Formats: sequence, structure tokens, C-alpha cells
Amino acid sequence: MLIYFCVSAAILLTLLAALEDVRRFTISNWIPGALIVLWLVYVPFSGLGWQGAGLNLLTGLGVLALMMALWMPGWLGGGDAKLIAALALWFGWPSVLTFLLLAMICGGILAAALLAARRFAPALPMSPERLAASPLAHGAPVPYGVAIAGGMLWALPHSPLMAAFAG
Repeated sequence: MLIYFCVSAAILLTLLAALEDVRRFTISNWIPGALIVLWLVYVPFSGLGWQGAGLNLLTGLGVLALMMALWMPGWLGGGDAKLIAALALWFGWPSVLTFLLLAMICGGILAAALLAARRFAPALPMSPERLAASPLAHGAPVPYGVAIAGGMLWALPHSPLMAAFAG
């Protein structure tokens, strides 16, 4: 029962991060923090054992280091980097590779969709102020939290995490 709660809460937190990224172009620190705390609650009941939990922890730390390297030159937002690293804890090695690949694919699809939608945005029945504050504004950042959530949802059925959730 606790496993169901933890995995469901992790999914909801990731979706909340995506929504917040669309609305404010930022992901609050408490969301990745809550994902980490939930993972700590989940682990003793997951059947991972010490070795599996340690490997997941090392995976999360390695992904955090990689994401911080992408954040430093401004290629990725800090909130995105922390969200990806927190989710890497949940996926572990090697499932994190599937998650990262699918998140990148979702990111490419999102960027292409936003580029196309921005051409038609001025014709939409929305105030210029509202348009300027949205992802449809010319030059607005891409809310990559949406792609991260998409990659997580896409990778979830293929991960050992889903086996723990189902069993």
C-alpha cells in the first residue's frame, strides 16, 4: 500500500513540476526535495535491498553531476537538472538511460511544437500581456519540465519501478 502511495505521489509531483514550469518557467526546489524524501520512504518496501538502493543513489548523484554540467553554461535550467536527478533515483541504473533518452525525445517534440505554435500565437484571442508571459511568446524559454514529465511517464511502464508498483 505504501509503495502505491509513494509511486503515485512521485508521478503527481512530476506532473506538478511540469505545470509549474509552464506557468512560471521555474520548478520549485521543494518538488525534487519531496521526490527524494518519497524515494527514501519507498526504498525499504521496494525490495531493492542495500545494493540496489546504493546503485540507485549513485545513479542519482551521477545524473546530478551531469545535469549540473549542463546547467553551468545555461543549457538546462537548475530546476530541470534537480528534477531529472531526483527522478534518476527512482529509475536507477540502467533504466535511467531509457528515461533520459525518452525525456530528450519529448524535449525535441516540445521544442518543435512550440516553434510551430509561436508562429500562430499572435492570432490567438489572448491579451498581449498574457501571451508575453506564456511559453508561446517569441523568445520564451522552453518549459523542459513538460518533457521531463513526458519522459518519465513514457519510461515508467518499461522500468523495474512499475514492477514494484504492480507487485
